[in-house]
Amino acid sequence: MKLPLFVQQEVDQIYAQMSPERIRVGVLLSQQEAYNTKAVLLQGSVVSVVSLDEMDEQTVSTWFLNLPTTVETTASATYFYLKDRMGTEILVKYPADLDVCAGDSVTLAGMFSAHGITVQSKGLLWTKQEEVVNALGEPFVGAVTVENHTKQKLDYIRQNP
Repeated sequence: MKLPLFVQQEVDQIYAQMSPERIRVGVLLSQQEAYNTKAVLLQGSVVSVVSLDEMDEQTVSTWFLNLPTTVETTASATYFYLKDRMGTEILVKYPADLDVCAGDSVTLAGMFSAHGITVQSKGLLWTKQEEVVNALGEPFVGAVTVENHTKQKLDYIRQNP
């Protein structure tokens, strides 16, 4: 897909910073310990999509006497299952609205978050085991870039310098 030069430069910079490893979904799920919090590059088709708008409250200071006040904020997120060629599925979270439909062919780069595994950390005189759990209740990929081959469209999270 041909992209405008400034977009191609931003996407190249994202890939250079992340250095995602191309991997199949089945391998990723079977080796969660090795890939937890690592950048991955996945390809597959979208199975089902849910877009959410979440309300939240933030406390900010006002210009008058610097008094705190509470304001409501909204955040959008898109969740979908990605299925690879072998039929294995993984949950994907994109932290904004995303124009994808079931059946779309996509390639995405993001950070993998494991769930329900035990990770062992070793120190000089100690060994610690802890169970990795995340808020979504299953392993997922937090997508940073999503290239939709079906719609010839690229969505990415822009980083402000």
